[in-house]
Amino acid sequence: MISHIRGTLATASPECVVMVGGVGLELQIPEKDRAILTRSGGEVDFFTYLYVREDRLTLFGFLRQEDRELFLKLIGVSGIGPRIALAVLAEHPATRIVQAIRGEDHAFLCRVPGLGKKTAERVVVELKDKLPAVDVEIGAAGPASALREEAVLALASLGMPKIAAQKALEKIDWGQVDDSSLESIVREALKHASGV
Repeated sequence: MISHIRGTLATASPECVVMVGGVGLELQIPEKDRAILTRSGGEVDFFTYLYVREDRLTLFGFLRQEDRELFLKLIGVSGIGPRIALAVLAEHPATRIVQAIRGEDHAFLCRVPGLGKKTAERVVVELKDKLPAVDVEIGAAGPASALREEAVLALASLGMPKIAAQKALEKIDWGQVDDSSLESIVREALKHASGV
C-alpha cells in the first residue's frame, strides 16, 4: 500500500497532481484540503490510501493522518464507498465528524452529500464504539478547538510560522466571520497577518 507521498504540487484543481520523482501522481483529496492547496505551492506531504478495483487504481490523499484514518474506518462500513467517505471529510475536521458519530448526531451526518438517513444510522451503529473519544470544545469566542487547529495547520502550509498563525487567529473579530468555515477563518487570518 502507498501510505505516504512527498512531492511538488503541480496542480490542485480540478485534479490534484503531485510530482514525485518525475512522475505525476493524481490524488483524490477532500475539498477542505484543495482549498488550502490552491493558495500554496512547492513541496507537499500527503497521507495516502491506494484503492484497488479490477478496472481502476485510485490514490486518495489527505493532509492530516487523522483524516486518512477516519476515511479507512468509513469505507469499512457497509454501503460506504470511497467517494462518499471523501464527501464526509470534505468540509469538517475528522475530530468534528468523530464527535458527531459518537454523539449519534444524525442531523449533522445527514447534511453530507450522499449520506442519507439510513446510511448515517449505519455509520453510527458500526463506528460509534470503534472511534476514540475526542475533546472538541466551543469557546466563548471563536471556533471549536479542532477547527482552530485546522486553521493553524492551513496557515502553516502557506508558509506562516505556527506562532504567527496563532496570533493572527487571536486578532480575528469572531462576530464578523463564519467560524464554522475553515476557508473563511484562514482568509480572515491572512488579512490580519498581512496587516489588511
